[in-house]
Amino acid sequence: MDKSRNFYKDTYHHLYNRGALKSNIFNDRDDYILFLKRLRYYKIKYKIQILVYCLMSNHFHFFVKQITHTHSISNFVSDLSNSYTKSFNKKYVKNGVLFEGRIKSKHITDEHYFKWIIKYILENPVKAKLVENIYDWEFSNAKDLLKLRNGTLSDVEEVYSYFDSFESMKEFLVDKSIKVNYDFP
Repeated sequence: MDKSRNFYKDTYHHLYNRGALKSNIFNDRDDYILFLKRLRYYKIKYKIQILVYCLMSNHFHFFVKQITHTHSISNFVSDLSNSYTKSFNKKYVKNGVLFEGRIKSKHITDEHYFKWIIKYILENPVKAKLVENIYDWEFSNAKDLLKLRNGTLSDVEEVYSYFDSFESMKEFLVDKSIKVNYDFP
């Protein structure tokens, strides 16, 4: 499974999934917070570097890097999904699947696309017309990247390295006239 999904050391991946039947996977703020706590726990356990994340009511996106040979992204996402599903089902007295199949993954090999993936992920709440600006959404790391909050879940320093400067990154991410066409290899 790992080999077919290209999960190995020093690889970058855009991971995403949504609720089964497009249903919500987060019903209230506590659900988002619980998921973020689980995300932190499994990130540390499996030594996965989280560069960007965005949680929406019925789906999520991560841009991650696998940093060891021994701890795979597949174990990370499996444990995260299973753990959160069990908690969600217990809270809402449900059973069965929460997510639409296994997490989707795009292996990104060309660093040229990194900044575009970052923008694409962070613009999800804006495109859904939930907020006016990427930094208005509480459940992404946009505020951390833009130095509006001191979050520690994501590796902002690595993200900064993809841009010429903090200011160029900020301008690129917040400029709504720069359109993302998510058709990356």
